[in-house]
Amino acid sequence: MKSPNRSIRWPTVIACITLMVMFSRANAQTVTELLRSGPNGSKINLVIIGDGFTAANQATYNTFVDSMVIQGVFDERRNGVYRETMNAFNLFRVNANSAQSGITTVDANGAVTNTVNTFLGYRFSGNWNRCWMEPGPNSNTTLQGTLDALVPGWTYAFIVLNTTSFGGCRRGNQLAVTVGGRWTVAAHEMGHLVGNLGDEYTGANNYTGGEPGVVNLTINTNRSTLKWRQFVNPTTPLATTIPPFAGSPVDDAGLFPGGTIGGQRFATGIYRPSSNDRMNSNAPEFDPICYDQMQRSTQPQHEYRYRNVYAGHFGGAGHDDVMLHNANSIALYTGASDQINVAWVRTLPDPVWDAYRAGDRFLVGDFDGDGRQDLFVYNFTDWSMPYFAMLRSTGTSFEGVRRFDRNLPGWGSMTAHDEFHVADVDGDGKDDIVVFNGRDFSIGYLLVLHSTGSDLTYVRRYDDVLPGWGAMKPNDQFYVADFDADKRADLYVFNGRDWAVGYLEMLRSTGTGYGFVRRFDQKLPGWDDMKAHDQFYVADFDGDGRRDLYVFNGPDWSMSYLEMLHSTGTTLTNTRRFDRTVPGWGEMRRHDQWFAADVDGNGKTDLYVYNASDWATEYLGTLRTSGSNLSGGWQADWIGSWNLGASDHFRVANFNGGAGWDDLLVFNDKWFGLLKSGSGSSFLSAIYPDWIHNHNYHSAGWW
Repeated sequence: MKSPNRSIRWPTVIACITLMVMFSRANAQTVTELLRSGPNGSKINLVIIGDGFTAANQATYNTFVDSMVIQGVFDERRNGVYRETMNAFNLFRVNANSAQSGITTVDANGAVTNTVNTFLGYRFSGNWNRCWMEPGPNSNTTLQGTLDALVPGWTYAFIVLNTTSFGGCRRGNQLAVTVGGRWTVAAHEMGHLVGNLGDEYTGANNYTGGEPGVVNLTINTNRSTLKWRQFVNPTTPLATTIPPFAGSPVDDAGLFPGGTIGGQRFATGIYRPSSNDRMNSNAPEFDPICYDQMQRSTQPQHEYRYRNVYAGHFGGAGHDDVMLHNANSIALYTGASDQINVAWVRTLPDPVWDAYRAGDRFLVGDFDGDGRQDLFVYNFTDWSMPYFAMLRSTGTSFEGVRRFDRNLPGWGSMTAHDEFHVADVDGDGKDDIVVFNGRDFSIGYLLVLHSTGSDLTYVRRYDDVLPGWGAMKPNDQFYVADFDADKRADLYVFNGRDWAVGYLEMLRSTGTGYGFVRRFDQKLPGWDDMKAHDQFYVADFDGDGRRDLYVFNGPDWSMSYLEMLHSTGTTLTNTRRFDRTVPGWGEMRRHDQWFAADVDGNGKTDLYVYNASDWATEYLGTLRTSGSNLSGGWQADWIGSWNLGASDHFRVANFNGGAGWDDLLVFNDKWFGLLKSGSGSSFLSAIYPDWIHNHNYHSAGWW
C-alpha cells in the first residue's frame, strides 16, 4: 500500500549565503550571495562593495544595494537588457567596515581637500574631467586582495561610495557610483563595464581622429559599410538629424552627429546610433546597437536556449503568450500581434519556489478561474526532496501561491514517475490536477486533487484498479478530454504494451471521481487491432463540443494509418480512416509528427503535421477538417526566412489573436520563430536568433 505519510526534510535556504573571512584590519569583511546563477567559472561574477560605510552604516548600505542593483538595474518589472540577461550573473555584496563615514575629497588637480579614513581609500572629485571619482594610492591593492579572498574568480567590482554627491565612473574591470545617484547611473556605467560601450555625449568641437574602438561610435558615413548598418532602415537619412520614429528615438538607429572620445565631447566628425539613449543621458533604454552589444557580451554566460517553451492565455483570453524557462529563470513574452515582446523576467528566488532550476517542469492551467492561465511547477531532480507549486498569473508576471514539499494531499511522497495532468474535473472553471503513477510501486495509483484557487485539496484516489479498466499498469496513457460536452474533464486511457491486446477506455468525470463509460478491447471502430505505437490526439474535429480523437500509427504496419474517431458522449465511432495517404499531405510516413489545432478559427480541430526524417527535405502540412474529412497542403524546406530542420520543435499557440486561428511556435536551441496560420498554409511573421527582442528595423527581417 502506498503510504500517504513520509518524513519531511525542509529545503535548504539558498537565497542568502553569508561567508566571513578575517583580514589584518580591525573588522571582518563579509560577503553575501545575492544571486547564484551557476559556478563562478561559468558566470559573470559582479561584486558590489561599499567604501566609507562604518559598521553603523551597513544597514543603510544594504538597503541602497537592494534599491540600486536588485530593484533598480536588474528590476524584473522594468524593460531592459539587464533583467533579460540576469542569469548570466552571480551577484555578491561585500560589507566592508570603514573607520569613518564618508569619502575623501580631492580638487580638480587631485589634491586632497578632506581626508576620511575608509576601507578602500577611494576619493571623490565631483569633476567630470576626472571621471567624478578615483582610486587612492592603495585602493586597487586593497580591492584586489579583498575580492580575491572573498569571491575567487570575481569578474567585475561595483563600488558604492558613501557620498550624496552625484557621479559615476568605469575604470577597467571596476565601476564606482555614489549613493547620491539613481540606478540609471549604474545602468549607464555597466554599459561601459560589461559591453565596453562608448559615451554618446555631445559637445562643441569637431572630431578629427580615427575610427573609435567601440561599437556605438563611428566616423564612417557610408551606408553600405557602416558597422551598425543592419539596424538602419534604408529610408533613414544619413546623417540623421531627427529620430527616425518620432517619440521613440531609442527604438531605431541612424547616424546622429556627436559623441565622446577620450574624455572630450564633439559635435561633428563623429556619429552615434541614436539621438538619445542610455549612453547619452542614463535614463532612456539602450538603442539597438548598444542592446545588441550587451546581449552579445553576456551571451557566453547566459545559457539562453529555446528548449523549454510553454504557451497559454497568461494575459487572459483572446491570444496566447509564451513562457520560456532557461536554467534559473523564467520569462513571459506577450503576443496579440505578429511579434512577441518580453513583459517580465524572474531570475531571483521566488518567495514560494525558492529558485528556478534546470530540472523544473511546468504545466499550464487556470487554477483560480480568473480567465488567465497559470502555471504548476514541479522538480524531482535538483533538490533533496520533490516539490510541486502553484504560480498564479497576474497578467504581466507570475507569483507563487502554494508549494508542496515532498507530499501531496492524499498521495504521500511524490516520486520520480509521477505524471501530472491538468483537468477541470468538477467543471467549476478552475483547473484541477490528476496524478498517475504506474511504475514506482507494486500497483498503480490515480489521484484527483481539487483546486480551490490557492490550494490543492484531496478528492479521490484510485488504488490498483479503475472502474471498468482493471489494474493500472506502467504503460497506461491518460488523455484529458471533455468527450460528452458537460464542461467536466473526462479521461481517455490507452494501453498498447502491457497486455496481449491493446485497450482504450472512456472514463466520465462525475465531479468527484471517474465512472466507466466504454472500453474497447483489441479493436477500435474502423481501426482493427490497436498496437503499441498508436498515437492519440484529442480534438473536436466536428465542432459539436465533444472531444474526439485522431489516432495515427506509422511504425506497426506496412503502411501508415490515420483515423478520425468521433465521440457520441458514450462511445466512439469511425468517421474516416486514411490508408497510406491524406488529401493535401500525400503519403504518410512513420516519423510524421501531428499537432491538433484549429487552423482556421471555425471551432473544429484541424491538424498540423511535420516530417523532417523520411524525405530528402523537411515538410510542414496544414490539414483542415470538414467534420468528416481532411484536406490541405504542405510547405517544404523554407517558410519565409525559416529553414525547416531536424532539430525544430513546435508548439500550438494563437499568438496573433485576431480570428482565433491557432498558429505555431517553431524553435530550436538558437532560433525562435512565429508561424502564423493562413488557414491553408503558414507564413513567418517574426524570427528571433539568440534572444527574443524587437527593434523597429533589421536588414534580415528578423522581427
